[in-house]
Amino acid sequence: MKFVPAVTFALIFSLASFAACAAPSDPLEFYREYQAVLAKAKSLDPLLPYYTKELSTGLAKMPKEMQANYLRMNARKLTDLKVTRQAVDANKAVFEMTAMTGDGRPTSGKVTLVKEKGAWKVDDDAWATQAPR
Repeated sequence: MKFVPAVTFALIFSLASFAACAAPSDPLEFYREYQAVLAKAKSLDPLLPYYTKELSTGLAKMPKEMQANYLRMNARKLTDLKVTRQAVDANKAVFEMTAMTGDGRPTSGKVTLVKEKGAWKVDDDAWATQAPR
């Protein structure tokens, strides 16, 4: 039964490859992936893996109506995302960005990502947009 170690190795290699694909190593790529999930989210469940442990634990403990409010306030579809300033090191990335909202208004934001267990996580994500006229 020499094929068992080979199958085990292949399975481990496949899982490691999947994990590498599932978590982008580039912080900006990770953030873009998070934005795509955020734009489609109907609940916090698909977003929690993108947040730091502290943030996801706090959000998960909130009552459902507060979670719905959080999602309503933060759900946004951004286009033309441009980095205007960045500071990236091995464990932290801070981006200042501009973008356009789904309804065509300019917006600006600051995003802080940190590494937890080797993976990028959203620690802070704040955007400011003028109210529609």
